[in-house]
Amino acid sequence: MARKGPLARLVVASLALAFSSSRLLCFHACRTPSTCSTELTGHRPVTTGHWSPWGGGHRAVEPIPKSPKAWRKALPHDAVPVRQFLHLHRYLQIWRVHWIGPENLDRAGLRVTGMDTYAIVASVLLQVITGFYGSVPEPDDTDERLKYPNLHRLMYEGQMIFASVSVVCSTYTMVMFLLCKIYSVMALGMYKDVSYDLFQAATGRFRLRAFWSLIIAMHSFLVSFAMNLFTRIKGNRGLCFFFVGMMGIIPVVYDWQIIYQIAEKYVYN
Repeated sequence: MARKGPLARLVVASLALAFSSSRLLCFHACRTPSTCSTELTGHRPVTTGHWSPWGGGHRAVEPIPKSPKAWRKALPHDAVPVRQFLHLHRYLQIWRVHWIGPENLDRAGLRVTGMDTYAIVASVLLQVITGFYGSVPEPDDTDERLKYPNLHRLMYEGQMIFASVSVVCSTYTMVMFLLCKIYSVMALGMYKDVSYDLFQAATGRFRLRAFWSLIIAMHSFLVSFAMNLFTRIKGNRGLCFFFVGMMGIIPVVYDWQIIYQIAEKYVYN
């Protein structure tokens, strides 16, 4: 424990002021439990007039119009600048973690758990694609149900290409995140907190590549699966199922893109 100096006292005073201001804001926003629940929920307790052994009647809930000033006493979910301002004390913790080391190992464990999750998802996808890769039959030119033999051959080769890309990308993601997790846990276990922080900063671009590699692997698997519908069903019906499958992939990829944008706006900004 370092000696108490002016800088330590200033840090302690800043933290105390930040926590006390947040508590005062909560106290101002909700002075009494009954008032807060009435103004924010728009309900108030009333007495019905039935007899009760404790006196008075049974209590019921009667809806009343919401107070127009209720929104001033509680922060809405979209008040991002105000809520970020109330968390200014987090910068002191970030500064200490950057220059001293991750004192709070729970947050370091959360980062390691995230890398472990990416590796598990990539390994599961790799197993699925490997089984799918071996179960795709090669088109038989002597089959009478083949109305478009050249198209079947093209679809088969496309499935092999997309499945191969998916296998390579998912393998890259799995190995990369496993290596990052192993060395991060090793550094924390050997009390090398500064080395852990430096390792995380140096491997950031590789983890970003592994993430996008996983996205490419999932997209390739979906396209290969849609092509497999044509080779399995055959004929005009198979061609229709192929187009339906491709159309079903579009909203899935679109929703993924929305999640990326939301994460870029609120998490990584």
